[in-house]
Amino acid sequence: MTKIYPAGSFILGEFIRNVIAGDWISTYFMKKYKLLLFIGGLVFLPFLIGAKSEVYENKPNIIFIYTDDLRYDGVGFNGNPQALTPMVDRMAKKSLRFNQANVVFSLCSPSRASLLTGRYGSANGVLELGSDLNGNELSIAQYLKEAGYHTGMSGKWHIGKTPVAAGFDFSVFFRSNGTYYGRTINDEGNVLKVEKHCDLYCVERSIDFINDAAKKDEPFFLFHNTQLPHMNGELIWDARQETKDRFNVAAMPVPESHLDDLSNKPEYLRSVRNLSQAKVYGYPDKKAIQEHTRDYYAVITEMDEYLGLLFKTIEDLGLKENTYVFFMSDNGWMLGEHGFTSKVLPYRPSTKVPLFVMGPNLEPTDLDHLVLNIDMAPTLLDMAGISLPDNLHGRSIWPLMNGDQVDWRKAFVYEGLGTYGGALPNLTVINQYFRYIETFENSRLEKVVFREFYDQKTDPLELINLIGSEKVMSKVSEAQKLISEHRKTVLQQ
Repeated sequence: MTKIYPAGSFILGEFIRNVIAGDWISTYFMKKYKLLLFIGGLVFLPFLIGAKSEVYENKPNIIFIYTDDLRYDGVGFNGNPQALTPMVDRMAKKSLRFNQANVVFSLCSPSRASLLTGRYGSANGVLELGSDLNGNELSIAQYLKEAGYHTGMSGKWHIGKTPVAAGFDFSVFFRSNGTYYGRTINDEGNVLKVEKHCDLYCVERSIDFINDAAKKDEPFFLFHNTQLPHMNGELIWDARQETKDRFNVAAMPVPESHLDDLSNKPEYLRSVRNLSQAKVYGYPDKKAIQEHTRDYYAVITEMDEYLGLLFKTIEDLGLKENTYVFFMSDNGWMLGEHGFTSKVLPYRPSTKVPLFVMGPNLEPTDLDHLVLNIDMAPTLLDMAGISLPDNLHGRSIWPLMNGDQVDWRKAFVYEGLGTYGGALPNLTVINQYFRYIETFENSRLEKVVFREFYDQKTDPLELINLIGSEKVMSKVSEAQKLISEHRKTVLQQ
């Protein structure tokens, strides 16, 4: 894509406005030459209009949907026959699908901050729930707004500063997690108690934004965030009963690893599990896990229903020719794996997420490139023709979307440095073949208290810790070098 910058046309336009307004030349000069300048302005006007058109000509509209706690196989298009997600599945079938998408920390606020900045939480300042970005951090919206985009945010907001402060012209949001119905929502500065489902309300307001933006002579960026399938404030999945009735509890899957005694894992996990939601939901009772899973799938189905309204608007307005739609989750969710019903932990069900992109000239294809949420910021900037800042940790997937042959990353470092839920900090190396985890004593990262190594091909359930085995020593060494490099180049910034 040709990178086009509007600065020149804006400067010329500002020159003519200043001249006509008489801001920097004498009154005498203005009286004598105003008519000449006015005529000159008319002469230049077609060129200015042309310049503006050129500025936006190659800038696509971008809609980014970020769901909450949606695991990779929580949707039908990723091979789950129990999931009822017809609207999302229909869009995914038309899309470029990334089968190895992960987040760099599986917790709400850090994940959102990393997506918005393209940087790890240790650098942008967000490692805990509700934390704020460091003062010098810039979001996608700020870059896009500067480049002429009309920017909007709708739904869950889980960062300290407001969406407006992060560069969004339009914002309809609620903070953190809470009730689905009767939610307090900040709608363009007006604080309202909304009786309908908070996700439905925010979808409707996103549709309002799209309808309005489609009339403007400028590209738009919409960042739409769902609450679902995150639990409500009472830590339950409060789906409608008729939605729950669509599922057969007895058919719900129970992970083979749900009875894991955790003997191959860090000791702290045993105490955390005993205090976790898993115990509340009846762990290790099989039926309790199945009911838990049914409720989870049910709210995903309702999420699908609401997002279907958004997808229909995109189609009805004929935006598909110049609009890219991204669908991703902020983190996964463990449905009984290793006895947990949670996230944060550096295991596959927690870190792996769905990701697809639908847009002009994108052939429906499955790709196995290791793509991360920190890649989204550089991707969107790249698509908009904006030069990428040097401090981004992610990489643009725009070349992958265009079918280019790219030497792509083979592994990445998962930065599990928050303390949510009693978790100990960890640095984890993940690739398609293995997962190596270093768990630290505390946040100073001075002492490794436990190491894990799992073969992702032969042991996808991550039950057999191969640390100490001679056959994996070279891979462990390889992973340790990557962690060392991460500590030097990212953690030391």
